[in-house]
Amino acid sequence: MARPPLADLDGSHFEVVIIGAGAVGCATARELAERGYRTLLVDRGDIGAGTSARSSRMLYSGVGYLAPRYPLWQMVLHPRDMLERLRYTRQVMRCRAELVRLMPGHLTRHSFHYPFRRGDRYPAWLVGIGFRLADALGEWEFPLSYRRKNRADAAGISPLAAELGGSLTGVGHFEEYMYAWPERICVDTALDAERRGAIIRTYTAVTGLQRTADRWQVTLEEREPHATGIANLTADLVVNAAGPWIDMVPGAGRGPRVLGVKGVNVMVRLPEGFRGLGLEAFSSKGEPFYVFPWRDLHFMGPTETVVSEDPDEIRVEDAEIDYILAEANQLFPRLRLDRCDVLHAWCGVRPTSTLDGRSPVLPVRVVADPATPQLLAVTGSTIMLHRHAARMVARAVEERLGIRADGPHGPIVKPEPPQTAEGLTALVHREHVIRLGDLIRRRLPDGLGPDLGLDRAEELSHALAAAKDWTEDRRHAELRDFHDEVARINPAPTGGGFRRAAESGQTG
Repeated sequence: MARPPLADLDGSHFEVVIIGAGAVGCATARELAERGYRTLLVDRGDIGAGTSARSSRMLYSGVGYLAPRYPLWQMVLHPRDMLERLRYTRQVMRCRAELVRLMPGHLTRHSFHYPFRRGDRYPAWLVGIGFRLADALGEWEFPLSYRRKNRADAAGISPLAAELGGSLTGVGHFEEYMYAWPERICVDTALDAERRGAIIRTYTAVTGLQRTADRWQVTLEEREPHATGIANLTADLVVNAAGPWIDMVPGAGRGPRVLGVKGVNVMVRLPEGFRGLGLEAFSSKGEPFYVFPWRDLHFMGPTETVVSEDPDEIRVEDAEIDYILAEANQLFPRLRLDRCDVLHAWCGVRPTSTLDGRSPVLPVRVVADPATPQLLAVTGSTIMLHRHAARMVARAVEERLGIRADGPHGPIVKPEPPQTAEGLTALVHREHVIRLGDLIRRRLPDGLGPDLGLDRAEELSHALAAAKDWTEDRRHAELRDFHDEVARINPAPTGGGFRRAAESGQTG
């Protein structure tokens, strides 16, 4: 369906307006549209271009959520915390199974390793119990297939395990899924919501929210380049699904409702034998650390830093890259990774729920201020939990606007990329492509490669210009903006491999 002109929305009324077209916002639009509510989904940028595009890209099994941050002997002193961790892990495993069952084309399956060392905080027997408990909480639908091997046996069957150094006592093996393309999950969910009746308007900022006697007055502003416009409409209820920007939406309630946690990842090319294999461990700080496969490459991280700045202004720092490389070299000392091995990096801000503005809490929350009960804010979700969060919102909407119909069922299929110019033009108009970055990073798989789509950017800029009738000046501007976007979102460190390759014309 074509993107509606902003003027067409002026003076209209919706039962629900959703702010934010990330994974949660798109899934919420799908839930509400199927249930019969007149729904509008807006985002100041493209679908899936925010936090959802900068995740760890893994269906995290939830075993790590069982690990307390206090000494193990104190577990008996925190029964409420442990019960919450069990409930959360159960929900995570159920959502994991739902995605594997209903979006298999958006996922890839890999073999992962968990190294055990002398003096580990979590002994091997306890980690084994954690994996089996997670499987049980997920009702064994898609088991993790955990097993433990001694160092010699693990090295004999896995080149990655053979490179592990230090006081290794054994290696755990398990199977887990990753998102083949997180942004495409958002796009396909949004398009499915549209097929069910939702209206989607990207590059549309909410610049004003005001509650009158019985409805919201919503002001929208055009954000497409070289376009202007303002629309005023009304809504019975507003859902704030803006992720880490949730407390920055004008008029959308009081905060803090989220606590931002910055996570940095770096992309490297590891030995050929590592291809398709991953690792999960704990860092020297006792925080989760991973090495995840990504096509022919691997990415490593994350950092875990609480931040209060505008997520738009947060960037990867060289010191963060150095920390990740140092942790990787503790795991694989013979690799001797340094900045020259880094192809690029990225960071995201995870919007964890908070009750006091200082410490995070695990559960996904749908927050309603008693003073404005027709305004709901969704906090604490991940891509893994996005459907669960959407159902929570739908139930809250039903409580306020009445039950209409059942929610959506069935799979969401990932479409194949177009093979012809006509197919590309149809995609551009059908999938709400506004900018060159939308096409390369979130509609076509080119942005997933080592070059991040730069190799085909010139070619695709011509195709998009023809599809959207751009002037040559507009095409050049879009090309410059795309290069700037890649440099901003996926920087290389000083002396990094990607920057050096790009300067020599070898970005592969």
